Amino acid sequence: MRDVSRARRSAAAKSRRASPKELREAQERIKEIDAELRQLELQPETRQGEDREARYERVLRLRRMRDQFESRYPIRAPRQPNSLLLALVMVVGSFLTCAFCAGGFYFAFTALNFNPGPSATASSFWGDVQSQSYQDIYLNLLASNVRLQFVQTQFIQAAQRADAEYGPVTNVVAVTQPQSQQQQQQQTSATYVYNVTRQKKGGKPVTYKVTITLALSNNSWSVTDVGASIFPTEAGVKPVATTTPVPTATH
Repeated sequence: MRDVSRARRSAAAKSRRASPKELREAQERIKEIDAELRQLELQPETRQGEDREARYERVLRLRRMRDQFESRYPIRAPRQPNSLLLALVMVVGSFLTCAFCAGGFYFAFTALNFNPGPSATASSFWGDVQSQSYQDIYLNLLASNVRLQFVQTQFIQAAQRADAEYGPVTNVVAVTQPQSQQQQQQQTSATYVYNVTRQKKGGKPVTYKVTITLALSNNSWSVTDVGASIFPTEAGVKPVATTTPVPTATH
């Protein structure tokens, strides 16, 4: 608080210009202080300075004081680490860091360029058909040409109508022989044939052939032709009629 008050007074004094009377009084006061300083008696050391012997004695005294202090409070030197062990740890750490960075880059590059192949995309398609996840089919598995033919609500309603008239898909068996992973990576389109079974509640199972077509676009496979998977009428399948028991009147 004293420093703050002193700083405020100093700032206030500097911001205010002295009057001519105050300047004359300040000059007279300086002369008085100079006269007082001239009357003070100076020490011999101040006039002539310290001689060589006194200076040497003072240095010896300071050395003795330092030795006494170090003997009473010894300074413990920090333990120096083994340089060979430290170098080994640094080499191993650098190697592990480089290996971690290289592995992370490889896995990130693999994830960005991962291509599941047409057979995996077809399996996902039929998995969604059996679970009646038609929204996922429309958004993630259909090609743009199919989505242009139907809006999402129309596609879902058509698939649900097929489940109601023909029964949901209960079994899918591939007729086309699966290709190797290398062959799938070399092609840009694929066609698969399946034996699809639908069974309506209270009716007999119906099995018919379905052909779907897939194409590679922007490093991603999608279904370009759903065939009779959603529209069984394309395979010549007629809606399944179910027989419901007629209640008999009791007297």
